[in-house]
Amino acid sequence: MLEITEFLPYQLVHLANKVSDDFARVYKEEANLTTPQWRVMAHLAQESFTAKQLTDLARIDKSTLSRAIKQLETRGFVELRADESDKRSKVLILTNEGCEVYSKLSILAKSWEKSLLKHLTEDEQLTLKVVLQKLNEHI
Repeated sequence: MLEITEFLPYQLVHLANKVSDDFARVYKEEANLTTPQWRVMAHLAQESFTAKQLTDLARIDKSTLSRAIKQLETRGFVELRADESDKRSKVLILTNEGCEVYSKLSILAKSWEKSLLKHLTEDEQLTLKVVLQKLNEHI
């Protein structure tokens, strides 16, 4: 019989939720962001995307993404612009204020991650990254 707590998908989801919830306190306390808002900003800090692209990248349903974008627009963190490669399409970008907030949160994110990973040796950290990458490539 399957022991659910020893089943890899259960363990991964359980750990991912714990990690996400713990880190959420950082962006909630520092910038009053929700998880969808943080994910949008994190992706837009890399490059501009359409809402459809963000839905796929951030793995957020359309209505939740739409609400997050509207809230971020209201706060002046993101804005819609015409896509230079396709004038019929709109892309989202971080505003200067959004970049400043993301920059501050990036420093805190790296510190948070370092604090979490200090429980692993350097070899274990490298192994973890390799194993996660391998699993991710095969699903």
